[in-house]
Amino acid sequence: MKDVIVVGGGAIGLFCAVRLRKGGARVWLLESGHEHPTYYTPIASAAAAGMLAPIGNGPSAHEKVALESFELWQAMRDGAEWADAVRFDGAVVVRADAAEAAAFAANAAGLGAKAQSLSAGEFRKRTGFRSKVEHALFVEAEGTADPLRMLTGLAMQAHALGVLRFYDTDVWSVTATSASTHDGKVFEADAVVLAPGAWANDGMLKAAPALKQVRAGKGIVGAVEFEMPLRPNLRAGDFYLAQRREDAVIGSTLEFDKFDRKVDRAKLAALHAAVERLLPGEVTLTERAWAGIRPMSPDGWPMIGPNGDGVLLAAGHSREGWLMAPITAEIITAYVFGNEIPPEWAALSPERFEQP
Repeated sequence: MKDVIVVGGGAIGLFCAVRLRKGGARVWLLESGHEHPTYYTPIASAAAAGMLAPIGNGPSAHEKVALESFELWQAMRDGAEWADAVRFDGAVVVRADAAEAAAFAANAAGLGAKAQSLSAGEFRKRTGFRSKVEHALFVEAEGTADPLRMLTGLAMQAHALGVLRFYDTDVWSVTATSASTHDGKVFEADAVVLAPGAWANDGMLKAAPALKQVRAGKGIVGAVEFEMPLRPNLRAGDFYLAQRREDAVIGSTLEFDKFDRKVDRAKLAALHAAVERLLPGEVTLTERAWAGIRPMSPDGWPMIGPNGDGVLLAAGHSREGWLMAPITAEIITAYVFGNEIPPEWAALSPERFEQP
């Protein structure tokens, strides 16, 4: 039996811990924060909108892996402790003009996904909004995960499977086979997985130099209200709207190298102004808003695989943490057990970046 230490109890760490345990490993999950996060705690996955949007605006080397991860979400939901946290209602994507809409549809088709053009009337039926909107498409392959309910459900799943979880546990240093905590405890295993978000300390940076490539990306998300519940996500050039389990949100801003979580109301107002241009008078911005600190990689895609002294990285997920969590867990599990790594998985290796 493999013994594995997972450092980090956000979406990535929890998915990895659950998948490794299902694969037969004995797993220790070490998290510096509390067991019950809120929107206002440091864990980026708690503050996120929870978008599961694998189809972007243009071709990417990693989009097929993103779509693979979305399909894993669909396959894993039934019977999971977190099943009620996830919705797969698709998305309405609005482009600036007909050419951009056609390009989006072509990119989706290249991935084997459907992107149906919508008339103004069809837009109203899909979204429930009254505004006349052109150059919109409906994409089936999209959904939303409610972050706090997901984290609770994943923790329940991990507990039920026998993952040994340690909260309020600050990891001070790591090697390929051990993790030492600030209060002197030492955990030893066959493999160590680092999923620290944007909060890697000097000990982690020493063991996995690729973590130096990760930048903090502050993002603000705000709660909104509208007349009718929105089933599909709505994505336009400057914003997105997502209906979650118990609320709806608008997002999201991005500021590099900022670790404060103060909400800049002017930036939130600018987001809302973008909504107003498309849907005048239909979306109300509430007072409830928060900021999260995303771990941003140089190309916006995660770093998954061995690095430095032989630790395994699951880091730098940028805006795609929730979307890419299941495939990250699959790839990490393959590395731990020495299974074949397909080329598209290997392409996410931390080694794709020049090492500091």
